Amino acid sequence: MKNLSSLAALGGAELRGPDGPIPAAFVADSRLVAPGDAFVAFRGENLDGHAFIPRAAERGASLILCEDDRTVPEGVASILFSDCYRDIPLLASKRLALEKDINFIALTGSVGKTTTREILRRCLQTSFSVHSAGHSYNTLVGCGLSILSLPENADILLLEMGTNHPGEIAEMVEFFPPSLAVITEVAPAHLEGLASLEGVLEAKFEITRSRRLEALFYNGDNKLLAERAAGLPSEIRTFSVGFGKGDFSVGSPEFRFSQGEPRLTFDFSYPGGSFFVSSRLFGRHSAYPLGFALAVSFYCGASREKVLSEIENMKTLRGRGRMITLPSGALLIDDAYNANPSSLTAALTEAAEIPARRRLAVVGEMRELGPLAPEYHRRLLPLFDSFDHVWVTGDLWSQMFKDGGFPPSLEYFSSLPSLAEELSGDLRDGDVLLVKGSHGNRLDRIVDALTGEEGES
Repeated sequence: MKNLSSLAALGGAELRGPDGPIPAAFVADSRLVAPGDAFVAFRGENLDGHAFIPRAAERGASLILCEDDRTVPEGVASILFSDCYRDIPLLASKRLALEKDINFIALTGSVGKTTTREILRRCLQTSFSVHSAGHSYNTLVGCGLSILSLPENADILLLEMGTNHPGEIAEMVEFFPPSLAVITEVAPAHLEGLASLEGVLEAKFEITRSRRLEALFYNGDNKLLAERAAGLPSEIRTFSVGFGKGDFSVGSPEFRFSQGEPRLTFDFSYPGGSFFVSSRLFGRHSAYPLGFALAVSFYCGASREKVLSEIENMKTLRGRGRMITLPSGALLIDDAYNANPSSLTAALTEAAEIPARRRLAVVGEMRELGPLAPEYHRRLLPLFDSFDHVWVTGDLWSQMFKDGGFPPSLEYFSSLPSLAEELSGDLRDGDVLLVKGSHGNRLDRIVDALTGEEGES
């Protein structure tokens, strides 16, 4: 499939405007359009992508996929569908079916799936041509956009599958069946839609319904996952990854921060041998995504030497445990992208062990935890004892503060700009500041204010 007319024919639609090469990227946000990209105009509950077609064209979009092309400028190609939410995944499914030999890896999990995906992508790229999801494309539509962007020479397709209600991942693997799956963890997250830990387990395990699945890698330290994996059909190979005894085992993890540099080290054992791993990632909990990346890379046949060299030199993603020394000399731990009880507990525990003049934390609420949300937040309070001052924000923390009983070292705030300004003037050499919360808290704006960066909105 070489051109736009063949893409339109694959979707049972007609190309309007000039024919040309298939774009390298398909995006649904006009702000992300780069010259030559394709823009997909979805009709959402709050925004209609069709209103942004002119903006996408101004930014250089070469193709518009939409339900109404009246605002597509002359000279820009378009493909018309009756329902983009239905038809884009169908088109992507047909596109994927053309790739008979590609190794398709899909990841899911309550904790660490994006970090695992990014580390695995970098490890695999040392030996293969890898196409991975861009941005946070982990829904049916998001996976579809990533597949439409798939280059023809890719050896491996690597996607992330998220869920907040039953049946979501099952639908994704029906459209896009992976040959290899990874479940990083099952923990309390998205409980509003999944109800219980058992509900989370079942939702994540929907990834094993893929009709093409050959192998599953899972967190062997999670008893629920281990028991569930043991019940899979014998034709699906299963591999445990974790700190305990298993197929791929992490031993003696040690994290330290010295001379301005984070260092995570551990022993890694696998069938046939073991070796020492050194990385620049934050916290002992980062050994999990590293362990999965090592295990899957070796299973796929990547070079051990190249993988270990890549791990030695890689740094953490923005918003996911990135460690930055600010101009003031203070150490900022940017973990602002997301939070649930498991990940927030790990981050607070690791930050509390870093030698510091003062330990400080900005903590947002953990969202989508259902009726038990207040209890999950209360369980964090003992972890705050290791910090000199903690600022919290979000509706749930606000309600808890109304009940009183918190120490002076714990403070509620509602204005991100005001806190950012306060921190900018107060942080000093030797301070350690952890910033972490659910993405809806937008704590990344505090990180941006302190670093002078400008992230995605």
